[in-house]
Amino acid sequence: MNKSRAIPWLIGTLAVSLLTGRAGPLAWAGGKSQAAKELAESLLQRFGRQAVREGTEVLATKIEAAAARHGSDVFEAVRKVGPKALPLMEQAGAHGSQAARVMARHGEHGATWVVSRPRAMSLVLRHGDGAAGVLVKHTGGIAEPVVERFGSQAIRALEASGPQSGRRLAMMMADGELAKIGRTEELLEVVARYGDRSMDFIWKNKGPLAVGATLTAFLANPEAFLNTAQGVTKTVAENVVRPLADIPGTAVKAVAEGTNWTVVFMAALVSGAGIWAGRVWLRRKLQPQHPRPDQQPKAGM
Repeated sequence: MNKSRAIPWLIGTLAVSLLTGRAGPLAWAGGKSQAAKELAESLLQRFGRQAVREGTEVLATKIEAAAARHGSDVFEAVRKVGPKALPLMEQAGAHGSQAARVMARHGEHGATWVVSRPRAMSLVLRHGDGAAGVLVKHTGGIAEPVVERFGSQAIRALEASGPQSGRRLAMMMADGELAKIGRTEELLEVVARYGDRSMDFIWKNKGPLAVGATLTAFLANPEAFLNTAQGVTKTVAENVVRPLADIPGTAVKAVAEGTNWTVVFMAALVSGAGIWAGRVWLRRKLQPQHPRPDQQPKAGM
C-alpha cells in the first residue's frame, strides 16, 4: 500500500473505531487523562495552592498513574479525600486498591480510621468491606479489638448497633465481663438480630446473665426478655418470683415498668432462701423432743 492510499485508510479506520466504541487502549487512556486533569483542577479550587503544591498538570499525572495501578476507585477516593489520598494509597503498597476502595466509599473517615491505621487496614484485608464499615461507624478505634477477637460475629453485631452500644461492647470485652457471661458468639448473634435494644439489656443485666440458667433462657428466647411488658415480668414471675402471683395485677405491672430487674431477681433469691430457712427452723421447733438413750431414767430409780 502506497502513501497516497495509506493515509486515507488510517483516517477511515480511526473514524470507524471511534464510532463503534472500539478505539482501544489509546482512547481509554485519553479519557482517563482528561478525567485526571479535570479532577486536579477541581481539587485546586477546593483546597487551594497550598494543598496542590505541584500544580494541576503534575497532580493530574499522579492521579492517572495511581488509577492505572489501583483502578477506577482512585478518582472517587481523591475526589472525597483530596490530594492526601494519593500518598495513603502508596503507603498501602500492594493493597493500594483496597485502600482506594475504602476511601472511595467512606471518604475522610475511611482515610482516618482505616487506611491510615495499619491494624484497622489488616482487619479489612482479613474480613472485607464489612469490617471497614464498622470501623468507620464506631470511630476512635473502638471496634478494632472486638472485630479482631470475634471476627464476622462482631461485624454483624456492630453493624446493628449504634455508637453507645459499640462502646459498651468494647468495654465489656476489655473488662472481662463478656468472658464471665460466656457463649459470646451466641450473645453477639442476639445483638446482630436486635441491635441497641439487646445491647442495652445485656449491659444492664451483666450479673444475672453470668448465671448459666439465666443465660440459657435468654439465648433461647431473647425477645421475651427484651419485651419488658410481657417477657421479664413473665419470666421472673413464673420461674423465680412465685409470690408475685398473689400480688394484684396493677402492682405486678408497676414492678415490670418501674423496677430494676436485677434488684427484683436478687430480692427474690434472698426471699426464697429466707422462706426455706424459716420452714426448716419451724419444722425442727415443732418436732417432738425425745430424750436421748443416755438420758432415759434407769429402772428402779
